[in-house]
Amino acid sequence: MKGSHKYILFFLTLITLSTSAQEDNEDLPDFYIQDSVYTVRNALKIDPVQILFGDFRIYYERRISNHFSAEIGVGITRRNYTSGWFDDDLDNLGNNIDIKTGASFSLAVRRYFKDSEELDGAYLSLGVNYRWWIKDISVIDSLGNLSGLTLRDRRQSTSVILNFGYQALPISSNVFADFFTGPAIRFKNYDIVQTTSLNDPSSYSIENLNEVTFGWELGVRIGFGF
Repeated sequence: MKGSHKYILFFLTLITLSTSAQEDNEDLPDFYIQDSVYTVRNALKIDPVQILFGDFRIYYERRISNHFSAEIGVGITRRNYTSGWFDDDLDNLGNNIDIKTGASFSLAVRRYFKDSEELDGAYLSLGVNYRWWIKDISVIDSLGNLSGLTLRDRRQSTSVILNFGYQALPISSNVFADFFTGPAIRFKNYDIVQTTSLNDPSSYSIENLNEVTFGWELGVRIGFGF
């Protein structure tokens, strides 16, 4: 009988805990029970579009208040696959190109229009973006061989960006999309390796470019909220 008393006491305890949990859930609104991302105040994101530009960055966004958040991005740069699309750049995929690891940083403040405890809805963002690409280019001689001379191509870009966006936070998933677009002012400091003839070592040169240009940001980030 002593053993049976233990089982009876065990089942009574389970029934009590189950009843208590049901009563607690009854006190909560329905959307809280169904919404697995009800208290998303932090988010980690990646930007698949920027990978084409050789920018491998991870973003972290933190809610500051019901309307404001701060976002920081940290990463590296590698091969820029769009090199040559918008400028006269040397072959970025050649055997004489040695891609180095550069730096990528960003910092932004967001103002959400909706009064919410979550990182959700339409927003305005003001931020600064820094990227630095580096590659060593080996000079090719008249026979098509590497001459042993290497020139470094370095490109630093600092942008001030004003974005309008919408962070679409679903009800039943922690995975979301962040859409944004807006104007940017870019400060460029480039050391560009150029040549008029790939097989003429004397034609290689480095051009320094310092300029301020206007651009336009357009993209989407994929994130996970918690």
